[in-house]
Amino acid sequence: MLCLKQRSVKNAYETLVPKILKEGIEMTTEDGQRCKEIMNVMVEIINPKDKTVSLKYPLGEKAVESYTQQLLYGSKNEFVYNYYERIREYPSYDKKLKNDQIEYVIEKLNSNPTSRRCVISLWNPFIDQKVKDVPCLNHVGFQKRGNNLYMSVLFRSNDILLAFHSNALGLIKLGEYVAEKTNSTLKTYTHFIYNAHIYVDRDMTEIKKYFSEYLKYL
Repeated sequence: MLCLKQRSVKNAYETLVPKILKEGIEMTTEDGQRCKEIMNVMVEIINPKDKTVSLKYPLGEKAVESYTQQLLYGSKNEFVYNYYERIREYPSYDKKLKNDQIEYVIEKLNSNPTSRRCVISLWNPFIDQKVKDVPCLNHVGFQKRGNNLYMSVLFRSNDILLAFHSNALGLIKLGEYVAEKTNSTLKTYTHFIYNAHIYVDRDMTEIKKYFSEYLKYL
């Protein structure tokens, strides 16, 4: 297990990518893509207010902004799933009822500040066990102690080179929204990953451009 405590998402990104390229184990995915992976990773961001985007992040600030907008406000594009829908409009078994899980969390924290039930689930077994494209983000949790809000998320699978940076910064914005509605401050953001990986062949161009010193490990 790899545990990192970092000041910002930028610092975490610039630490985690080299770690995987250098020390990750090579594997081949279900659809035949070569990766380097580290299983069971925890990254704690102790200053989530720092939203600096790493100059080494290939997709840049526009990708962060786009992901954040889709996460908070949804997208007009049609997807098999999207995080906004799973968080704000989670479908019931028959899809007739929809649950706004953020509103539940806000109401719970305001009525029971020390509750341990402020969790959001994104995996839907009635859908996700039967389709190819499934959510990478599976769980979001909040805990409030005093005026501080602590946010934790769980990814079953996370593309560290191209997705982690946008994922983390977008989710921090979601956490700050919850903090604002619960009269609190987002104190820390903790990002758990079952499988943290980098696609070696698919993203070789980006690796060569931004992390060329680690090519010798590939």
